[in-house]
Amino acid sequence: MIINKFITFFLILFFLAFNNVHAIEADVFDENKPAAIKNANAEFVYKFLLAEIASQRGDLNTAGHLYLDLAKLTKDTSIAQRATDVAGRARNGRLAMDSADVWRRLDKNSVAAEQVLAELFIASGNLTKAKPLIEKLLKNEEKTRANGFIYLNSILSKVENKKNALRFVMEIARPYEGLAEAHFSIAHAAFMAGNKKMANDQLDITDKIKPGWETSALFRGYTLSRSSQEKAVAFYRSYLQKNPKSNGVRLEYAKSLTNLQNYDAAKEQFLKLVNSSLASPEISLTVALLSIELNDKDLAETYLNQALERGYENPPQIFIYLAKIYYERNNLQDAVAYLNRIKSGEFFLESILLAATFIAEKESVDSAIISLDEHQYLSEEERIKILQFKTSLLYNNDRKTESLDLMKNEERNFENSPQFKFDYAMLSERLGNTILSEQLLKEAIKLKPDYALAYNALGYSYADRAVKLDEAKKYIEIALSIQPRNHYILDSMGWVYYRLGDLNLAHQFIMKAYNIQQDPEIAAHLGEVLWKQGKLEEAKKILNNSLEKYPNNTIISETQNRLK
Repeated sequence: MIINKFITFFLILFFLAFNNVHAIEADVFDENKPAAIKNANAEFVYKFLLAEIASQRGDLNTAGHLYLDLAKLTKDTSIAQRATDVAGRARNGRLAMDSADVWRRLDKNSVAAEQVLAELFIASGNLTKAKPLIEKLLKNEEKTRANGFIYLNSILSKVENKKNALRFVMEIARPYEGLAEAHFSIAHAAFMAGNKKMANDQLDITDKIKPGWETSALFRGYTLSRSSQEKAVAFYRSYLQKNPKSNGVRLEYAKSLTNLQNYDAAKEQFLKLVNSSLASPEISLTVALLSIELNDKDLAETYLNQALERGYENPPQIFIYLAKIYYERNNLQDAVAYLNRIKSGEFFLESILLAATFIAEKESVDSAIISLDEHQYLSEEERIKILQFKTSLLYNNDRKTESLDLMKNEERNFENSPQFKFDYAMLSERLGNTILSEQLLKEAIKLKPDYALAYNALGYSYADRAVKLDEAKKYIEIALSIQPRNHYILDSMGWVYYRLGDLNLAHQFIMKAYNIQQDPEIAAHLGEVLWKQGKLEEAKKILNNSLEKYPNNTIISETQNRLK
């Protein structure tokens, strides 16, 4: 590293020395003057080498300036083009424009240079300077004129002032009344500027000049979908009746049907696409997922495998779908085999927990726990999630004491984990050991002073038991200062005020929590506060609505029965 730094410093000294020689020529560029450097002399070598080193090290701004300086001194078009490219990658708009300008002046016949410069002017919002360049490009390049208007849409989308962009396009398109792409470009700019009527009128003209043009149909469908998916679907259907080979429109039609949850019709369209010119692993997967939604598992399996054959980029995702299909067929062995193919990555933990779920349901809880114990070399986060899963399995299968014993036995392995202590505390609370729960929550807070959920759990535990209410309020205030929009913490604060007898503040906090998330426990608290305030009908409505959504929730049903 010392040698590299020395060489770089040495090169910079040479650069500065040689730069002084041609300072005047470099400052004022005149493409008509002879080149200051006509061969690969020492100055050229050092500057070029310095630019290359800067580029390799990621210092694109320095590299771009050096290449531009060399382009001016050598009058070399290829170096000017390189300077433009490097400046573009550095996202230095000013340098890119200067470089592109030099490139264009050195090669007055270069369409690429004029195109790049025009794009840069448009991107910077300087439509006045871009206009003559765009007009020249469209006038001289008759073969690419139509595509030029289409490309113009994409670069104009970067202009912040959409009305200026529309005026610009209308002026540019004026000489080309008979060109469908020119009217399409106006339609696009008009829609972006919020002028839907003009957009629609220009699309009508486009369709008269070029009937059945798929690009125009796709854009019209898009404009309709922004206000009504139903109107977009009707348009796509009508278009496809006349143009049944338009796979692009068919794809958008299928997507719109899916958005409207018309899965049968969507699947029919995707099936027509699955072996078309748009065939892809993603299309195959979409057909598979729609088949799952429609409970056609055999067809789903076919297209899940097709997605794999076509090289779907994330095979573990498909393995999970296939595992679920085999599990529903009571084929536990193959279901687990698919999940075992996932060895790492984002779906790894999900796969081993899903396999354990299958084993617990088809065999036994103990077998599921043994399957989880087979996995080694896991991160602490993964081990905690597996432990959470194990305790839930035991707890939910009426083996509550064993779940607590499991946590106790694992305590030495997670001495410095606030998450473990929080989970252990919550389980202890549920099993009635509030003293242990309080101790564990305080340990979690000591390990993680900004642990909002631990502060909230401790405060809510006090409030729910109507003890140490001042301390409860203090802990929940700290939790709220960390997560002010957390609906559970807002509900806890409301419940503290309820216990303190301040029904107005209790209602404010719990109502705010309920407006964020209509959780059944929050609904139960809100119903109780409203009942105490004498707002009986409002309380009944809240409780009834929650019970309809969560008919098996014991907190809601218990609260409703108690308040009758």
